[in-house]
Amino acid sequence: MKFYLLAVTVLLCFKSFGQSPAEAALIKLSEKVFEWEVQDKIDSLQTIFHDKFIVVSADGSSQRKTDYLQRLRSGDFVHNSIEVEESMAIIAGNTATVAGKGKFDVTISGNKISLRLSYIEVFTRTSANKPWKIVAMKASVLDK
Repeated sequence: MKFYLLAVTVLLCFKSFGQSPAEAALIKLSEKVFEWEVQDKIDSLQTIFHDKFIVVSADGSSQRKTDYLQRLRSGDFVHNSIEVEESMAIIAGNTATVAGKGKFDVTISGNKISLRLSYIEVFTRTSANKPWKIVAMKASVLDK
């Protein structure tokens, strides 16, 4: 049992190895966005998505903020669960990226699909004391 706890602790340390406190906070924010998608909290997503937000899906299609939020509201695209496997953040001034991999269970037009995806999210803010907004997200299929 002690070995198991030690192994988990070491793995958690590696996950955030080299991440500044600000970068670790950005990873937590990214994970919160995934929670909102699963919990269907469209108002929260609308707030964090920048007005110029664009998402490029794993199939190559892209949508702007209004269209993406409408698709989520319609129930045509549902995030059933998202399990982040790894992620890292980089902050450069008032621009930041979070890149990671995870398992995404979604329902698209009534069809349940489980995918392993890599993703990148681009965040921006107008100044250091303003909240981060997501300006772009991109997902790519790793394997099925």
